[in-house]
Amino acid sequence: AAAQAAEIPVVQRLAQEIWRRHYPPILSLAQIDYMLERGYSADALARFVVEPDAGLALAKAAGDAVGFAAWCRFDASTMKLDKLYVLPQKHGRGVGRALIEHVSWHATRAGCRALTLNVNRGNTQAVRAYEACGFAIHTRGDFPIGGGFVMEDFIMVRAL
Repeated sequence: AAAQAAEIPVVQRLAQEIWRRHYPPILSLAQIDYMLERGYSADALARFVVEPDAGLALAKAAGDAVGFAAWCRFDASTMKLDKLYVLPQKHGRGVGRALIEHVSWHATRAGCRALTLNVNRGNTQAVRAYEACGFAIHTRGDFPIGGGFVMEDFIMVRAL
């Protein structure tokens, strides 16, 4: 379901829990803290609620939020899946796939022909999940994000 501005704290809580459980083998705790502070502030998340061709969605199971996705226009023909996270105990149940299809629907409706995302090259579990949902690795890149940190990502693309 579409998330409203009032639900941004729910997304922030989920991000804190998921990142701190999933990323320590992949990223340093300092980088996790830095990225959560920058990418999950109320202002950073609000843009997905208010900007055109952007969105924020919550996945719920039995009334509880179990995951979320955020997206925005990348270019004239491409939507970017900027965030996709599901509680680890809900992996393998189709929640991530449902969120991807939700974003794909919005992207198609906005006239996009592709959906793109960045994923950490060390996040092999996510890479496999994205491949199972029709994404393919397009390229790789190293992106300085400030604070002395670099995102070492694959850029994956799915045709719509």
